Amino acid sequence: MTTPQTPATTVADPKKNPSYPQRVHLSEKPHWLGVLQSVETRVAEAQAKLAALGNVGNREVFEKLHAQLLGARDQVAAAVKRLPLETGHLYEEDHHRVDDGVAALDRLFQKWDEASKGG
Repeated sequence: MTTPQTPATTVADPKKNPSYPQRVHLSEKPHWLGVLQSVETRVAEAQAKLAALGNVGNREVFEKLHAQLLGARDQVAAAVKRLPLETGHLYEEDHHRVDDGVAALDRLFQKWDEASKGG
């Protein structure tokens, strides 16, 4: 996952307290919302597949994977909501949470595909 480029220098606003961290990531909001939309689309597709699955013998495997997908989606959504407003190490923590959530989704979709093939 790449991070959008932030300005190399920021001009301090003389009306603001210089000890308060400046919000330098506000312009990244569209990028992070795009990441979240991609995650939401993938999870919605999985939900549609689960609904169309019917009562097959290994349905519980797909239900468990779907619940895990929802958890990973929620992790990404929570971090994306905070990311543009964060500064310093809080930004880095949430960035890491987004990366981990997307990686978890990738692993879960791989398991989903394996279960679909009967493996």
